[in-house]
Amino acid sequence: MYQQLKGLILRGQVSAEADKLITIYTYEWGKISAIVPGAKKIVAKLSAATEPVVETDLMLYVSSPRARPKVTGAVLLGHFPGLRQQWRRFVAAQTCAEITDVLTPYNAENPQKYELLARTWQYLESAQYPWRIVMAFTLRFLKLSGYSFVDYLQREHSLIPPGQQQLIKKMATLPGDEVDRCLTIEEDVEQELKRHVDNYLSLHLTRPLGTRKFWQQHSNMCSAFANENEQKVIK
Repeated sequence: MYQQLKGLILRGQVSAEADKLITIYTYEWGKISAIVPGAKKIVAKLSAATEPVVETDLMLYVSSPRARPKVTGAVLLGHFPGLRQQWRRFVAAQTCAEITDVLTPYNAENPQKYELLARTWQYLESAQYPWRIVMAFTLRFLKLSGYSFVDYLQREHSLIPPGQQQLIKKMATLPGDEVDRCLTIEEDVEQELKRHVDNYLSLHLTRPLGTRKFWQQHSNMCSAFANENEQKVIK
């Protein structure tokens, strides 16, 4: 049976010598995995349309309910070019994809989650504060997954200062452009907000986020490189 689905590609990995296994958040079925035959070949027509952080119109062949679908056709709907011009924006977009993957069970469709992730990738292309957008996405996605941080703050005694609680509530409800451009947040306060959101998110993850680990390692390398150059200038 053939099925046409619209999907956001969350991640991909080699499953055979030339095949690729991809995880997709589809509009119609929720999260699924599928095989892309020959996608790792240099001339593969399906390769670009099945890379992470793209929106694709997919044609799947499903031989039986228990069998993993195979991608037989794919049309690229959006590849978010702004994310690929700056690696920091792309890592932020991958973080959102990984949160979607880890917090979402298979075959549980939710159009609101689909639209939230697609809209967030669009915001991240030009956002002035990309990681602020990631925080807003995380708060909204947690709520859609049944783990609202705002409800938690209202129910439980919290050591988070009231002013920071108010900022978290605004991030969870304001439109993306207002979160990015209208909220005035000092850098040290924003780092504290990020720590609170990350700590709450970690309570509901089955594994640490690989994208966060990559970001931290790369940031440490950049800091070390900058310090080394500064010392050379001083000398």
